[in-house]
Amino acid sequence: MTAMPPRSAGLQPREKDAPRLVNVLHSPKRIRVMFGGETIADSRQVLVLRSNHFLPIYFFPLADVREQFLVPSSHRSRHDALGEASHMSVVVGDKRTEDAAWTVADPADASFKPLSGHVAFQWKAMDHWFEEAEEIFVHAKDPYARIDTLLSNSHVQVFLEGEILADSKRAVLLFETHLPTRFYIPKEDVRMDRIFPSEHMSRCPYKGTASHWSARLKDGTILSEVAWEYADPFSEVAKIKGLLAFYPSAVDEIRLDGDKVTFG
Repeated sequence: MTAMPPRSAGLQPREKDAPRLVNVLHSPKRIRVMFGGETIADSRQVLVLRSNHFLPIYFFPLADVREQFLVPSSHRSRHDALGEASHMSVVVGDKRTEDAAWTVADPADASFKPLSGHVAFQWKAMDHWFEEAEEIFVHAKDPYARIDTLLSNSHVQVFLEGEILADSKRAVLLFETHLPTRFYIPKEDVRMDRIFPSEHMSRCPYKGTASHWSARLKDGTILSEVAWEYADPFSEVAKIKGLLAFYPSAVDEIRLDGDKVTFG
């Protein structure tokens, strides 16, 4: 029997009553998107629609999109901030992804008018994304997102089935814009006899590729993915290399200096 902890989808503000912020920024980076072995869009004039309530979206000027690979679609959708969107399929040779490109001709809010004449692509429908010459994964990067990793001597404890699973006064605390604090703990301070590596891998555009760990409960049940680890993180977050962070939804509780930590 395997149990899977729930996941939160998308970018969420830390405070539930945080005001909704949405704006459009110009990216100074060269952004490219590839599909079927072809570069579909390539631009240094990309606009970024970003918010504290949804993941950022790249919008390419139509002049920097290879329109021969776009096929108009009758599909329409509605974006909360922008209003009605028209879709196009992306076709390269025999490879096709339906309704994967979209435009907004007349944004509902006047502040979003600069996005007219621009094309956005569904992230997962494309094969590769690049900022300059570096491939990026999962979603566009938010120019306002910041990550701080700080060495801490605070007392961090993780409990599972009423017992201490991790106990440390040398954790690294990771503070990321819009997200709860994450506690990265040295393996020497974790009950490694209770957890084991899983096959699941995930990626973060800001930290790199993460491997995951599962736990074996007292009754023999396997609890999938209770923790994650960046064995080779990006240099910007090198302090978390090889440390374990625990999913709050998978354990009983996490305590900081004796107080239970709440997670939104």
